Amino acid sequence: MNVLVVSHLYPYPGVNQHLFVHDQCRALRRLGVRLRVISPTPYTPRVLWFDPRLRRRGGKPLYAVRDGIPTDYPRFLQPPRRILFHRLGDLAYRRVRRLPWIAKGGCDLIHAHQALPDGAIAAHLSRDLGVPYVVTLHGVDVNRSLPRGGAVAARTAAVLRGAAAVVVVSDTLARTLTGYLSLDTVRVVENGGPADIPPAEPADYLPGRRLVLCAGRLVPGKGFEQVLQALARLQGDHDDLHCVIAGEGALCRHLTALTTELSLDARVHFVGHLEQGDLLAMMARADVFALPSAPEGFGLVHLEAMTQGTPVIACLDQGPADFIEDGVSGYLVPYGDVDALTGVLSSALADPAAASVVGEAGRSVAASFTWERNARCMLDIYAEVVAGSARKD
Repeated sequence: MNVLVVSHLYPYPGVNQHLFVHDQCRALRRLGVRLRVISPTPYTPRVLWFDPRLRRRGGKPLYAVRDGIPTDYPRFLQPPRRILFHRLGDLAYRRVRRLPWIAKGGCDLIHAHQALPDGAIAAHLSRDLGVPYVVTLHGVDVNRSLPRGGAVAARTAAVLRGAAAVVVVSDTLARTLTGYLSLDTVRVVENGGPADIPPAEPADYLPGRRLVLCAGRLVPGKGFEQVLQALARLQGDHDDLHCVIAGEGALCRHLTALTTELSLDARVHFVGHLEQGDLLAMMARADVFALPSAPEGFGLVHLEAMTQGTPVIACLDQGPADFIEDGVSGYLVPYGDVDALTGVLSSALADPAAASVVGEAGRSVAASFTWERNARCMLDIYAEVVAGSARKD
């Protein structure tokens, strides 16, 4: 089977971020699927490369082969997202369709990872090439685009209604999606990955200190503020308590100011973006991993922490609740509830033996999440979609 993957989040040489799509592609390739990837990338003038994120984006190659999977990174001019987000896929498509090999076709279906902009591109290509398309939703479309209303919600809905199948990565997302849109073809296929991650050597960081780790994009909804507030309440009872915040994003300055306001400057350490190996080592080092985030479509970073036997704190009624049993394989708290978060942190820090049992149970759960299992589920969906398309023809 020949599959064309469209994902603006696809990783590129030298930068190991957003590996989940690539990991799925690798697993599909091992099952015999022939893949080609298109990763549309906004054009970034060199004058903006002072920003590390934009410098990484601007440094992407136009074409690369990674693990045997050929990938194009065509550039397109991106207008302000707040104004024309619903049109980004249409604008990127104008550049994508000029790739010299596109007109030759040769794919059996198109798989887009996210409705906007990727699904919109897939819808155009589906029409051009006469093949069906599938969309996987990882969270943003369901938790932001559909609730946003207006043109963004309308375009998202149109893309999803046109898809031969819509895949979501958690039961939580499936329930949320049905609250906005009635679709006949919604499937839940949980992410893989963590089972393929070996135990890491714990980082040699602040030896002898109790360490709470938070990792993710520094953006609203991740729960960093609540973790800092909980730490402020606990610092009087734990002289050796420290916190590492790993990640980059727009909230960095705000979180730094909040750290000072809460008199936590000596205890909270902002380490920026960590490559996966360094992040796993920090997870193995931490006493607790806390990311009480909402909305959270799946929670791959939570599962990654669980592979290291680290007790994990996540939020009730979010993606991680699909694989965390509260108090057994991790801890679940209501989003924004600093009292509940403080209580869980206090208990885990006060009884390391009990927290270790929870962490080991979490490790066992994470072991069942493989990309091979994920890929086999996707391959079944591909086969069904292609067969259905043939019947229509």
